[in-house]
Amino acid sequence: MNRFAFRCDASQKIGSGHVMRCRTLARVLQRRGAEITFLCRHHPSDLIALLEEEFRVLVLAELPLRAPDGVPATPPTGRELYETWLGCSEEQDAADCLAALAAAQIDGPAWVVVDHYGLGSAWQGLMQHGLGQGGRSGPGLLVLDDLADRAHQAVVLMDANRLDPAAPDPYRHLVPEACTTLLGPAYALLDSVYPTLQPLLPSRTQLARVLVFFGGVDAANYAAIALQALTHPGLLHLSVDVAMAAGAPHRADLEI
Repeated sequence: MNRFAFRCDASQKIGSGHVMRCRTLARVLQRRGAEITFLCRHHPSDLIALLEEEFRVLVLAELPLRAPDGVPATPPTGRELYETWLGCSEEQDAADCLAALAAAQIDGPAWVVVDHYGLGSAWQGLMQHGLGQGGRSGPGLLVLDDLADRAHQAVVLMDANRLDPAAPDPYRHLVPEACTTLLGPAYALLDSVYPTLQPLLPSRTQLARVLVFFGGVDAANYAAIALQALTHPGLLHLSVDVAMAAGAPHRADLEI
């Protein structure tokens, strides 16, 4: 049986998208007979309980990063911000993942799927080395990304957000020469329910209802901006629904 280990997280800062797209891929693999294990770290508003409804989840303890010396002049951005989302160093995270897999007696996954902005080449190399000991070859590594801002040791890299097929591959200098990069919307990990529901949608000639959705967390509270715009006198006839996760930080402010 092919074993797949998924490493992804959700939280109020990270959002829910990484876990949800990994879940979509895991469902397809599971239907085809694969054994699925998720490795997720505890964070506020994580989606571990949701994953546990369908898959085995090995939970990594929440380990805040060591406080930096002094007070930062500005909040972290870019790579520094994404590293804080992890909650520990890449080396610590890899050690925790390897220990969790060993304790669960999950031996030699064929593939490791990683979808996390805080993890890059260092973590991937440690995982491949740690899982390739004892005469075994290391697992294949599938990376889901859309930043193109760090190196990867991937066998396959997927980025569905690259919309211009004529644009240069932004990952070519970030991955091994033999890595296959799958770029563009054709590789979007959408739940199979979408194509089944599309034919059921009625034809509309008038706008009567609006769905507001800015991801499961909407940390920046864009939904509030949209709702304010929808109070325009010319739009008061519309019915409005807002969708977000139960743990979204601004949910209580938006509920009526």
